[in-house]
Amino acid sequence: GDRVRRARAARLARLTTRAASADADASMGTSSTLLPVFGAAAGAMLQVLLIGAVGFVCAKRPKDPGPLLSPEALRHIARLANDVFLPFLAAAVLGARINVANMQGDWVLIPAGFFVTFLGYAIADVTALVFRPAPELRPALRVAIAHPNAFAMPLLLLTYLCERPAVKDEFSGDADKCVADAAAKLCLYLVAWYVVFWTYGYGVLEEAGGRPPRSFEAKCKRLFLENNMIGMYAGIVIGATPLRRLLFRGTSFLRPVGLAIQTLGDPVIAVTVLIMAASLINGVTRRRKEASSRSLSTLPDEGSGEAAAPRRDVATIAWFILGRLVIMPAICYPLVQFLSLPGGQMTK
Repeated sequence: GDRVRRARAARLARLTTRAASADADASMGTSSTLLPVFGAAAGAMLQVLLIGAVGFVCAKRPKDPGPLLSPEALRHIARLANDVFLPFLAAAVLGARINVANMQGDWVLIPAGFFVTFLGYAIADVTALVFRPAPELRPALRVAIAHPNAFAMPLLLLTYLCERPAVKDEFSGDADKCVADAAAKLCLYLVAWYVVFWTYGYGVLEEAGGRPPRSFEAKCKRLFLENNMIGMYAGIVIGATPLRRLLFRGTSFLRPVGLAIQTLGDPVIAVTVLIMAASLINGVTRRRKEASSRSLSTLPDEGSGEAAAPRRDVATIAWFILGRLVIMPAICYPLVQFLSLPGGQMTK
């Protein structure tokens, strides 16, 4: 009897020690996991800044005969990226990765996309009552708050993050599978993004630019015939049919077509960041020229509306940053973390 009691006491002591050790390892593991993720995120942002720096230089140099990314050149390059590169990228990543099994776990991304987009518009309208942004900038920035860059920029960050051990371990160390799965999930999320943008957001931008409102039929036509949407429809059809294997697997006679689709989609990430950086510097340069062209004899009075323009610009910037980068994450992040959603951690 004594021997049995001693054996039980020894077993209980081992279990207690093991539980305490597990708790300590869990607390240390949380910090040791978070630090590499933050480090990887910082490295990804550095990558964005480096590509943006190239765009900045291309928007300023050479002086003669003119910058590589002048405002006129940007208009054509942006159209090329939006109408050619992006649709092919959507078709490639959806066609290669989407199937019935993935859709069963990732369907939640579509209603989540609608929720986040409408939440963005609501936050923009409520915060605008407090900050009172510049009327001429409010429509465009309101759309920007609800429709951030949700594809090229996240895909660029994920390409870097999926190479870090803290992230790719979830995919058994396969960084390519991590990127491919993330890209397919982003495309599903963008279904809601594009539906709301082409039926509502783009019309807001057109009306802000002085164009008359379009009819409902015209908006629906644009939704279904826009190049980006066609790329998504094509990717879903390819992924759900035998074309997926013929275009993106093995050595079939259609494999060169699949490679061409993937190659045409590859430039969109770098080109989008270059356009973003060059557009920012061109906008700053244009505003400086407009300000310097004003005659000293027409300086506004202290209490005039023009004198309050710099303060209005600061309020506009604060409104956009607070709505897009502070309030939206503060609401969405806890929901994503604590709700039980299908699709796994990458879907979250």
